[in-house]
Amino acid sequence: MNSNSSQRCLLSQNLHAVVLSRSRRLAFLFTICVLLICSPKVLAAELSEQDSSVKVSGFGTFGVSYNSSGEFDYLRDLLQTRGVGYSRRLDIGLDSLVGLQLSTKLSDSVETTAQTVIRRREGNYRPELTWGFIKYYPNDEWDFRLGRLGFDVYPLADSRNVAYSYVWVRPPVEYFGGLIVSYIDGVDAVYQYSVGNGQAKAKLFAGKAQERLLAASPDTYFSLKNSKIIGAQLEFQSQNWLARIGLAELQFNHQYPGIQGLIDTLRSPMFSQLSPAASGLAENLSFKDKKIRYLSAGLVYDNGPLQAQLMLSRLNSQTLSFNSNVAGFFTIAYRVKEWTPYFTYAKTRPSGNKNIVTGLPLTTSPMVDQIEAGIQSFLKATRNEQHSQSIGLRYSLNHTSDIKIQVDMISNKERLIVRQARAGWNGKGTIISCNYNFIFN
Repeated sequence: MNSNSSQRCLLSQNLHAVVLSRSRRLAFLFTICVLLICSPKVLAAELSEQDSSVKVSGFGTFGVSYNSSGEFDYLRDLLQTRGVGYSRRLDIGLDSLVGLQLSTKLSDSVETTAQTVIRRREGNYRPELTWGFIKYYPNDEWDFRLGRLGFDVYPLADSRNVAYSYVWVRPPVEYFGGLIVSYIDGVDAVYQYSVGNGQAKAKLFAGKAQERLLAASPDTYFSLKNSKIIGAQLEFQSQNWLARIGLAELQFNHQYPGIQGLIDTLRSPMFSQLSPAASGLAENLSFKDKKIRYLSAGLVYDNGPLQAQLMLSRLNSQTLSFNSNVAGFFTIAYRVKEWTPYFTYAKTRPSGNKNIVTGLPLTTSPMVDQIEAGIQSFLKATRNEQHSQSIGLRYSLNHTSDIKIQVDMISNKERLIVRQARAGWNGKGTIISCNYNFIFN
């Protein structure tokens, strides 16, 4: 066999391997969806016959997304390592997932719940325990939970995976996408009581984060493991209105890998002689033991066919390396029989000064100038500024499933919320998505 024939044979084998790999991923996700759509009633019926205290429920999304630009990856949230666009213009992994929930009632006042979600995280589909707690409710006013809990620092944050429960294809990325925690291992307590014709609720929670996010491609991660979290919420709900405010605090337990080299240089005795401000700057750049605070407020109006939502948030950071920002979105939707058209405007921007003055004595040494350039480059990469207009249409197939089509027109100025952005990208992109969503119980 000549060399050209060998090369063609090798190319054919490689292409076959790539196609087979993608086909297997598609087949795997499709199989999971089919199993969850077709088998839950049988599974629930069998369990009910064995034990009426056991409840099986679940949810899922099968979605396809297209990015008009191949110069950046559009993400659902920062916990994803890749998105749609640069990695692949047409993608099924941005929103597709399946979840299974099992609840068991141990007594009249104690029950347990476990929830596993299969979604694309760190490049692969894998199961992850997102809920796993025991709940104690001694009366109608109080309930307490211990275990793995959803991190609902923002309204709807703990139900982000259940696409059937909201009108959009995905929650607005500018608002929810910057969250770096989706669950905590800890405790919470809720007290609810009647106020006039409405219901008020107060909640306290505390725990530790366990997740990690990509710091540098391909496999350098920033660990949030055992980072402490505390928070509180107040909520009021009436027939047509829901209002909520919340405050949470996250204290980092680890150093960010991408900044460690710069911090070590600034703390070195040699550099301290060049700049007295170096050690203080190193401390200001550090993540270890620093805190970020989330303040949020949300208002939802739901009256017959009309629904409107307004949510605002502010993130305050103690470290220069995690930029403080403000974010918000507004959604209006109107249902006509099975059809619900909707519009969303969402925006996030830095709340601090973009031009950070480090205090280093520039032009005194090439080494100082090099460190200054490295710091400014890192700080720019951690800033988040983007806005989008989205139009969409939801079609209700029945009381447990729907189909949604959504077009997002984004304008990006700072790159934190996207990945793989090319140097010449103009910050514009259009994302077209179509999802099938379902629940069962």
